Amino acid sequence: MKASFQRAFGDFSPTGHAVMALATDADAEKVRQKLLRNGFGENDVTHYNKNEAVREFERSEEYAVNLFKIEQEVAKFEEYLEPSGQGCGFLVVRTPEDEVAKRAVQIAMPFGLKFAEKYKRWTLDGLA
Repeated sequence: MKASFQRAFGDFSPTGHAVMALATDADAEKVRQKLLRNGFGENDVTHYNKNEAVREFERSEEYAVNLFKIEQEVAKFEEYLEPSGQGCGFLVVRTPEDEVAKRAVQIAMPFGLKFAEKYKRWTLDGLA
């Protein structure tokens, strides 16, 4: 069984991870396989198809705990839900260091990468 998205205080918060959206679920799986062949561990890379991603984003939205966080999360969910509605697949990749995140993005670029963001302790950095 797949783990749920990492949360902090009920909100989607995969600190130390990059979230990537790929053009299709098939592309996301290809990238997952390529990451595994390039030094990422099985527990470091999780593929969520569009339906799983939508469920996780909606679940996070239900647990938002304060008005400020709700506003931030709703904006983020809308940003993530748009590609899910277009059939995108998502990867959540453990990337404790920025160099690891950059390497993951380089591997994903040729496979229809729509966006990539790295969740740090207090910030969210756009990678692609």
